[in-house]
Amino acid sequence: MKADSDVLKRFISELEKLGATAELLETRTQVVKHLSDFVREKGAKMVLAYGLERMLSSELSKAITSMGISYFDINDVDRRDLRKLLERADIGITGADLAVAETGSLIITSENDAARLLSCLPPIHVAILPRENILDSFLDLAEWLRKMQGTSKRTVSVITGPSRTADIELEIVLGVHGPCELHVIILGGALSEG
Repeated sequence: MKADSDVLKRFISELEKLGATAELLETRTQVVKHLSDFVREKGAKMVLAYGLERMLSSELSKAITSMGISYFDINDVDRRDLRKLLERADIGITGADLAVAETGSLIITSENDAARLLSCLPPIHVAILPRENILDSFLDLAEWLRKMQGTSKRTVSVITGPSRTADIELEIVLGVHGPCELHVIILGGALSEG
């Protein structure tokens, strides 16, 4: 069931208040084109991905590497090399399991720490979220979390905007403890649909 237009608009509004961006795209081809342009625009040299549909990851790999930029799906990387790649990655692209419109938060589950680190170590995090996975409130999330208890997913991350902290003079600083940019691609996200 697709999130209704009000829930979608609320999610985007809350996300943007946090300093993140949202892009509504309909097809895998649009996602690949958008991300290829985005990676080029950001001047990235290395992109890591996790939790993407296999076909999407494959198409992204072809498009990004054709520009001379390194792309790795961390599922295909030797564990011994992963730490070095995570330290050098300019952009981390992950799938997102859910979002909560009430706070503009993303919910990302993973089976290992490497996947969790991909959403917080690179300076830019891009999350791809199916529109139908946007919940209205955190109360709606409780049932889903109960179901997660019996799965192999051991980490549930709640990401609410880019990393932010305040210095001693209470000036907000982005990116000190995680990505300074968060971009969300909502797949199947046309606002004209209800």
